[in-house]
Amino acid sequence: MTAPERAPLGAALALLLALVSLTGPASPVLMAGAVALLTVLVACAWPDLLELPSPGGTRLVLAGVGVAGAALAASSTDRFSPISGVVMLCAVGVFASFAQQMLRADRRELTASLTGTVAGVFVAGISATWVLAQVEALSNGRSGLVAAVAAGLAATLLLNATPLPPRPRFIASLLAGTGVTALLATSLAGLGLPLAAGLGVLIAIGAGCSQLLVGSSLVAREPLPSLAVGAVPVATAGVIAHLAVLLLP
Repeated sequence: MTAPERAPLGAALALLLALVSLTGPASPVLMAGAVALLTVLVACAWPDLLELPSPGGTRLVLAGVGVAGAALAASSTDRFSPISGVVMLCAVGVFASFAQQMLRADRRELTASLTGTVAGVFVAGISATWVLAQVEALSNGRSGLVAAVAAGLAATLLLNATPLPPRPRFIASLLAGTGVTALLATSLAGLGLPLAAGLGVLIAIGAGCSQLLVGSSLVAREPLPSLAVGAVPVATAGVIAHLAVLLLP
């Protein structure tokens, strides 16, 4: 997968989340499935993106955290809330990262392998915030707000794939992400235009910076690592969706 193809992958994943958010009562379960798929992509590509020495163990830890986090976020129990379950799962993932390093036969690059795996655990874990956002939005009748964030994210990542010079590309992606988010947030969620535009700017800049960070790796253009360049910005943007649902009037 070449560099221009990475962002369309992220845009396709974000568009999938936008569509899932509008499926009504079944949306939390469907969102959990879509996020689980997203985290599996991250888990498969993350060790190669960071060139970690024990890719198999890292993939297992990240996939376990991501899939379990999505499932926990879509469920509720009498003993703990979904968000508490996701936090505890991330803590378990950190412990699993240490255990994975201790079980390695090859002792090279332990520090790099551990820190890279722990970073991946949190990327996989926070992707569950998409599910948390959808559960909260469904209970409040604000699923349109989640759809607006996901669609704005898709527009940002799609425009980021254009073969323009860096500055025009950034401006185009910022305008597209802001415009799509603002349009849908006002029409689907009844959000005021200033707040909707501010949310659009936040998601566009956040997605662009995240993509720039993961895409700066020397191996980011190779087929498997490039999956992470497309998936990671989508995974991390769930935090913005969750905060928008919780905090915006």
